[in-house]
Amino acid sequence: MKRLYSNLAIALVAVCLIAQIMPSYRMSTNPIDKQLYHNVGGEPTRSRYSVGETTPTRLSEVIESSQDQSTSEPYVGMQEGNKTQMQTAAAVVAEPSQDDEPETSKEPVKRPVASRCALCFFGLPRSYENVVLPSIEKNILRPNAKYGCDVFVHFFDQKAEAAGRYNDGGKIDPSHIYYLDASVRQSYSEFSKENKNQSSIPSPVIQFVNDTHDTFMTARKHQLDQYHNSRNKAGKQIYFPWKSNWKNSSMDNMIKQWHSINASFSLMESYADAHSVKYERVAMLRNDVLYVTPIDIYLLDNLNKTIDHNNSHFVMPPFCLYPVNDRMIYGPYGAVRIWATQRFDLIEHRVRKAKDKGWEMHSEKFLDATVLPAMESLGYHRHINRDICFLRTRPNGIVMVNDCFSAGATRGLLKKNRRKIIIQAVGRNCSEEIMDRKDKTISYVKC
Repeated sequence: MKRLYSNLAIALVAVCLIAQIMPSYRMSTNPIDKQLYHNVGGEPTRSRYSVGETTPTRLSEVIESSQDQSTSEPYVGMQEGNKTQMQTAAAVVAEPSQDDEPETSKEPVKRPVASRCALCFFGLPRSYENVVLPSIEKNILRPNAKYGCDVFVHFFDQKAEAAGRYNDGGKIDPSHIYYLDASVRQSYSEFSKENKNQSSIPSPVIQFVNDTHDTFMTARKHQLDQYHNSRNKAGKQIYFPWKSNWKNSSMDNMIKQWHSINASFSLMESYADAHSVKYERVAMLRNDVLYVTPIDIYLLDNLNKTIDHNNSHFVMPPFCLYPVNDRMIYGPYGAVRIWATQRFDLIEHRVRKAKDKGWEMHSEKFLDATVLPAMESLGYHRHINRDICFLRTRPNGIVMVNDCFSAGATRGLLKKNRRKIIIQAVGRNCSEEIMDRKDKTISYVKC
């Protein structure tokens, strides 16, 4: 009898252990889970995550944890389909994960043989040939050449830009974006010649896709109308951040940015599906900035060369924190996918749940309140790389010099040396600083 009780006790312990272990490996069948886990058009898979990576929270659990008692105001001018979309998006958001920080490593960076990385560029190619591209070659392509990252680009086929906020406008030559093709191949070729023992790294793929104004409006006009015109019963705009200093064009430009980010990431996904490629690490990078410091997409910081060994951190810049920087990101595929493709869905949750009325669609506040928590709810960790600096450009060789020193700052850069820093990054002389006519806190140089 004692032996029988002993065997029953052992069996009971085994059942309890299995019950604890199995949920970590069971794939949820919830439709929202499928949306965030699978390739476009494919079946759900855990293969997006590396061995040893933090196991993402199942979205079916996130749905339960995200239900609260807050109420929303009735919406005027919104279609029923948008309300349904809002309810779906709301289920994706939960409180940030409280897991301990994963281990990092300072070992030499070696990309796993089975994994791939991608550099995804987006936006208008302002001042591209003479200002932006040299900095991409020096501070994006060369630091990542050892990984053989594929490159995917979305841009707007637009030949001029009207004056706007912090921008006098001017001419743009979108064809210059194609010079990136030769730059990618040259960087890979130079690295291969210098490191003949790295022959296992495949030659990078580079693909481009673009939109004209007409194709963009065909895709997004209904959303632009909704975001500009929807009001609550009190007559207040629901989406437009009316407490900010935005103009209507500010909203339009942000939606163009969202569209371009989405299109660049989708181009990568389409290639991955067609060629059975699995991307583990992805960077989303602007087409219109001067990259001042090197950006290695596997590092958490440049000073200590700390590697994201478990591929569990999404990394953002240390400046223009309003309250976060919305201009670039790199990290695990699963985290970056939310950042790049879920904004048009998650904004519906944001406007319904926001407590800071009048700021709903403010880009940085929206990311901080809704998008980044959705990424953290899957087990990823937010990280700021204090060694990143890049500066926005405008047409005709204009560079905004304040970016890396506003609302946060890049480590080691001195404000008094910022013109010298730009000249070093561009590789040629630039004019003395010119102060903005309306905002005296903003300065420019022309290179």
